[in-house]
Amino acid sequence: MRRKLFYRNGRAGEQLDIFFISAIGSLLLVRFLLHLTEYPQLGGNGLHIGHMLWGGLLMLLSIAIGLSFIGIRVQRLAALLGGIGFGVFIDEIGKFITSDNNYFYRPTVGIIYAVFIILYLFFNFLGRKQRLTSREYQLNAMMHLEEAILHDMDPVEKRRARTLLDQASQRSEITWHLERLIDSVDLVPQSQPHILRRWLSSLDKIYDRFWQQRGTAKLVRIFFIAQAALFVVAIIANIYTSIDDVRDAFAGNVTYGTGLLMGQLISSVVAAGLVAYGTLQLAVSRLAAFEYFRRATLINLFLTEFFIFSRIEFAALPGFLFNLAMLLVITYVMHQEQEAQHRLYL
Repeated sequence: MRRKLFYRNGRAGEQLDIFFISAIGSLLLVRFLLHLTEYPQLGGNGLHIGHMLWGGLLMLLSIAIGLSFIGIRVQRLAALLGGIGFGVFIDEIGKFITSDNNYFYRPTVGIIYAVFIILYLFFNFLGRKQRLTSREYQLNAMMHLEEAILHDMDPVEKRRARTLLDQASQRSEITWHLERLIDSVDLVPQSQPHILRRWLSSLDKIYDRFWQQRGTAKLVRIFFIAQAALFVVAIIANIYTSIDDVRDAFAGNVTYGTGLLMGQLISSVVAAGLVAYGTLQLAVSRLAAFEYFRRATLINLFLTEFFIFSRIEFAALPGFLFNLAMLLVITYVMHQEQEAQHRLYL
């Protein structure tokens, strides 16, 4: 078998999520603290130590830790430090794309938002669920043996390792030896379910009761239609207050702000169209309907919010958080519906 350079990590999605969330969190925290402290400067006598340097230091520390130590816990720590460092670093991008080192350059927030959208899509591609090669299944199973060596493997971790080996080549001697090794490991008792798992179990019961109520589908339909309508109405109101700029745009004189406003309107109308079609699908299939709601929310996150952030900067944060919360809820609903369909076919 030809040796490859890259072997995929089955836990990549977890580490990439830690990096992504910590990067966004550190960026927002830095902006918030700088706003509270009225943007102080560290240094003196003509020197200014920008926080970009601290971000670079954290990213260097993340790389050094990742190269020097082994184990899933170290990978999580490296992802956390790297994410914090990247968020602190990217916050100062305005200084390095302008000739006058303008931290408050207006399009900066839109550029930062676009960078995070690209990162999200790239990380989603790297961490996607996919079939691995036999060697990759073997290597990922070996990573689970870390818990056995540390005398901390429980039945759930053992089951995950065996599942990986079941998908590896059964004709490989390596697979056979790994299976025997994992079977011989002394396990620690399985701990009580984590508080998050218990909370999700309670949420599952609430979800089932919600859809058993009369008129639930109608309520969901009204909610999504009202949400889409509010977005479009808000944009139309913004256009009305900038009607002179809009007239100039139709005359061929498109300003920066007007272009962003028109882009925001177009993307919102497309999202509203997907929501409207999704509400029609509710009577046929909840899973199909929420897939259209998910697409509409992604358009709002990837396009509409980009235009809003570029236009009004961090004042767009509440709308972003709302759309993010909507995406999490929709993802949860789709997971529940997929599980229900899976049980139906068993």
